[in-house]
Amino acid sequence: MSADPSALLRRRWRRLLGSVRSRIALLLLVAAVPLCMIASNAALQNYGATASRIMQRALLLRSSVLARGDGAVSSATEMLRVLARSPVIAADRATCDRALALVLSLQPETYDGLAAYDADGTLRCGADPDVARPASPQLEALVERARRASGVALGSAEPSASRHSVIPVVAIIPGPAGAPGFLLTRLRVDRFGSQDRRDADAVAWLIDAGGGATVIGPGTLADLPAPTILARLLGTDDALQATSRRGRRFTYAATPMLGGLQLVVGYPSARDQGVAERALLWRMALLAALLVGGLSVVAVGISATLIQPLKRLGAEVRAWRVTGQFDPARVEPAPAELRELGLSFARATRSLDVRRRELRLAIEQQELLMQEIHHRVKNNLQIIASLLNLQAARIRQPEARAEFQSARDRVRALATLHRHLYSHGEVHTIHTRSFLVELCGQLFQAMGEREGERIALQIEASELQMSSDQAVPLALIVTEAVSNAIKYAFPNARSGHISVALRTLAGATPLADEAELVIQDDGVGIPAGRVETEHGMRDGIGLQLIRGFARQLGATLEVVEGEGTLYRVRLPLHRERDTLSPAA
Repeated sequence: MSADPSALLRRRWRRLLGSVRSRIALLLLVAAVPLCMIASNAALQNYGATASRIMQRALLLRSSVLARGDGAVSSATEMLRVLARSPVIAADRATCDRALALVLSLQPETYDGLAAYDADGTLRCGADPDVARPASPQLEALVERARRASGVALGSAEPSASRHSVIPVVAIIPGPAGAPGFLLTRLRVDRFGSQDRRDADAVAWLIDAGGGATVIGPGTLADLPAPTILARLLGTDDALQATSRRGRRFTYAATPMLGGLQLVVGYPSARDQGVAERALLWRMALLAALLVGGLSVVAVGISATLIQPLKRLGAEVRAWRVTGQFDPARVEPAPAELRELGLSFARATRSLDVRRRELRLAIEQQELLMQEIHHRVKNNLQIIASLLNLQAARIRQPEARAEFQSARDRVRALATLHRHLYSHGEVHTIHTRSFLVELCGQLFQAMGEREGERIALQIEASELQMSSDQAVPLALIVTEAVSNAIKYAFPNARSGHISVALRTLAGATPLADEAELVIQDDGVGIPAGRVETEHGMRDGIGLQLIRGFARQLGATLEVVEGEGTLYRVRLPLHRERDTLSPAA
């Protein structure tokens, strides 16, 4: 008995179209012409996007170099300002030389020398002989600009003995009226360049107020555009494509920098444009060879052979989310790839519960590791505190010994904090009451006082929970305030009281959004926490630290003077809770 020809044909056709790949290939042969039109349009758009990416690359290069340049200038000016106010500048020559050499050694590849001069240009001390060259008219003019400005000024780029272009930076040293000295360093221009390897062929220049140009990294002045184009470039924030003075194609971008300098970057665009043109020609030639077809046939064919099976598969997945059961047989009829996908999904659902259990176990292990880390940090901080205590015992000067003891107390406060971070089984939050009791007890013991004898201590604190990033500055505020009260508020064996209170503003629930810390003593008052300088009474380091930590917390600080001292800190509470959501 002969086989039915129609049935045989259907079997062959089904075998031919048994996979998604074969079905899509057949449809693409029918729909080639419309697809060629779409792809041609996409190729043209891609060519336009390439040109846009070149412009964007130049702008990104400008941003990168600007960030490094502004960062280097800002770092240099801030360093000089700090050094200008430092007492080591007024110390003896050897001390000053060592101090400047230490500062210079922190960034040896960024600065060419660092020196301090008297008002008449005489070298006071220096970290590099190159900076001790005789004064020049340019240097004198730069010093005069710094005196008229905010105390710091940048000069024009110039060559140095290290064969690198540098920018001199001058900062005025405060001194007697009419005769201040100044600090001088030279910032290396090659540190401004981009570190991105994709910018290896790019060029950058610094343009000073006089129009002089200095090359950053590879390249020459001949790679700059013509003067008219350069003038137009300096007046706009957009990138421009132009030819350099030696005939190369670049995409340029410019922007002002700190210190009155102008930054110009050039990204070579000829290569990228050539690649884009060749890619466009290749794609157009390939698309021209495709067969004629219709988008309507493609749409109907894809719907029948791919979209409908995918919809059935999607319906089964949605049903699985409700019932928890998935049957791959319900996706039939479907291409072989979709059938395999259904089987894979069924296997995945069976292993999902196993993965969830493994995830819970991994989270538990992570919590254990975090507790171990806090434990080790606490031990290391305790070792540091012990070393500071040993060092303080060897120092004879009371002032220096007191500074070491203050540093020891701050380290001990951090060690206590880390111990409490893992003692309750939560590595991201801390219970404040037990922590404050132990911390204040440590401070009394460190000061040689016994709680409740000469000075009485009262602690009122709810069992609040706060995040670890808030607990650190809060612990240091308590350390500084209580330490100041013990040290200065009760002189000459005077007795008194110190109270520490931490509560929510609402006062009703541990989950309140704001808290208030109040530290108060009935001693001699806040002048004991200040020091007398040639400019009058100033805040001591403890009070300065309290203000700084309050700013770090985003809190408001109120200091009340009178019969004793009161610190009131109001801060928002942040909590960190890591929970694993239950399985759906």
